[in-house]
Amino acid sequence: MELLRFRNLSAFAELVHGISDRSFGSVQRPDSPGRANLAAALGVPVQALVPTKQVHRAEVVLVPSAAYGRWEEGHGADALISCTPGVYLLGFFADCVPVLAYDPRQRAVGLAHAGWRGTLSGIARRLVEAMTAAFGTRPADLRVGLGPAIGPCCYEVGEVVLAALNGWEDAQGLLRPGRPGHAYLDLWEANCRVLLAAGVLREHVEVARLCTACHPDRFFSFRGEGRLNGLFGAAIGLARGG
Repeated sequence: MELLRFRNLSAFAELVHGISDRSFGSVQRPDSPGRANLAAALGVPVQALVPTKQVHRAEVVLVPSAAYGRWEEGHGADALISCTPGVYLLGFFADCVPVLAYDPRQRAVGLAHAGWRGTLSGIARRLVEAMTAAFGTRPADLRVGLGPAIGPCCYEVGEVVLAALNGWEDAQGLLRPGRPGHAYLDLWEANCRVLLAAGVLREHVEVARLCTACHPDRFFSFRGEGRLNGLFGAAIGLARGG
């Protein structure tokens, strides 16, 4: 088992991050072997992983401590931020885009789950704005990784998504023709554009460009497998004492 890591984030010794694949097992349940395997690969205690509760909206929650993981029982949010060492933000994925962000100047991290709803509602922008408000982050300082997700090769969307895109700025070039009434959407580029509009520099955004639907042997994929067989994890945080 080997974590996927981003080059631009790996440059910072104080930062812990990584994305699991299906060889780890599904990470959704707190007591799952997959979550324990992910924590072991990261070199952190499993109880230090603070998970999202994903509701396909654009809320961002500030996480002050690992114990705050209990918030998921009664609240939903697809994005978390923190500047507390020893707290590792965790998201769950099976086609949506993992967004991992680090501010090396203020030593603050963020993680977001960006499906089509989150992407079009600007969850990546909200993440940047929340880090700016909470930590004084300058968007140009951020390093961001966009992880494995369903790619523009496979993500065919229909009327509901196309209608939402009609009112979205900067949609040109995000679609290519599909079946009648359908088109293929590039979620990676859409999130890149959201980040750039928020002030993040293009050269500071690294895109994994691994399509989950093309590689269901490596990643869980709802579209690629025709059902939800599990969720892989993405995590980011500051090492304790780093």
